[in-house]
Amino acid sequence: MQHYGVEQEQSTCVLQEDKQQFIQEISTLRSLAEEAGIEGHVLEELDIFKREVEHLASSIWERKEVRVLNRNELVRHSLSVLRAFGSRSC
Repeated sequence: MQHYGVEQEQSTCVLQEDKQQFIQEISTLRSLAEEAGIEGHVLEELDIFKREVEHLASSIWERKEVRVLNRNELVRHSLSVLRAFGSRSC
């Protein structure tokens, strides 16, 4: 029984690190967008997304489909940043 508890604790720690790394990726994308001179709704959407992820309970984050959906959302935001940057460059 003790082995199960240690395994579960390690799994929880790994998931927490994964979530923190994901939050850092959102912050990095936002910083890049800001440095590129992107303003307005793109930055606001990134802020909202980051807050939503920060407030996700660990029990929800451990579900693989939640992590995959959030990863897809980050890709969508990344594409929005690229489009906004591209429209500023033209």
